[in-house]
Amino acid sequence: MQTTTATKAGNAPDLLSGILSVQVRNEDKITEQDRIYCQNQQEMLYKTLDQIDRWYAIFKEEAEQYREEHKFHYEENGKVSMRDFYSYHNDRDDYSHNEFKPFDIINNLVDKNYNANENFASRIISHFNKVYNVSVPVPNIDKKTLPMGFRPIYETYVDVVIEHLGGKSFRETAEDELLNRFLKVVQPSYWSKVKPELKKDKITFPDILRFDEFYLSYNRNQVHYNYLGDIETFCEGITFGADDTIHGSSNMITGFQRENVDVSNWYDLTTTNAEQIKFYKNGRIDVRFKDSATAESCFKRLRLDEITLREN
Repeated sequence: MQTTTATKAGNAPDLLSGILSVQVRNEDKITEQDRIYCQNQQEMLYKTLDQIDRWYAIFKEEAEQYREEHKFHYEENGKVSMRDFYSYHNDRDDYSHNEFKPFDIINNLVDKNYNANENFASRIISHFNKVYNVSVPVPNIDKKTLPMGFRPIYETYVDVVIEHLGGKSFRETAEDELLNRFLKVVQPSYWSKVKPELKKDKITFPDILRFDEFYLSYNRNQVHYNYLGDIETFCEGITFGADDTIHGSSNMITGFQRENVDVSNWYDLTTTNAEQIKFYKNGRIDVRFKDSATAESCFKRLRLDEITLREN
């Protein structure tokens, strides 16, 4: 971070002007490990783009000999466009219609240029989402206007990440997003008459999941595909509420198999303050804590005490 302080002739430094002139680079708000990762990704990307550009230049030069014959032009992204793209004059006396034409390869290289840039954006954003458990959306890249030879810089995507935080820290943002996801999963449906309830050392969560009806007919409790994400979000929330960590998942449930859930016994948990979890045929989930105080603390941290039933 660089700071400058404006000084007026004959006066002490203008403090306000000094504060306003502070310039903060978003790159300074990430760790050295983050920076190294981003720089490595950028270097690998540039190496690939250089190779793509090298071949593109070769085939573009080759294509010039056919400009009069096919009357083609280049689109904004570098692709070749022509009316008779696939017409190579089969009625000609010679065999030139069987000759190699570079147009398909040129357009394929343009697609590869776009894919490489898209991968880069996704990897940079996904890095921060994975490390800090935030949900920054990956910016869209316009496939039709991305030019050949373009070289993105990772700082652009770091800016996207920092702007997503909105002035909060990574941890604050991760907690807010986690709670929002969790509360959506445990929020009672419009017609529900029950809601999450604190019962001494236990919290009951009604109507969280569904089992696949096909496998139920074979006496197997397989979590329905549509609810797999809900299970992960639910476990993520319990881990946060119980142990104040933001990287929870169903891996915290010892011996848990989504393809065959035991609804007759309690599962042990690897978390410190939440000790066991139980699933029911009707979609209810119970979580048992080490004591009543811990259960109450989790109940409030997850803002379950704020949930109300919707009026009909």
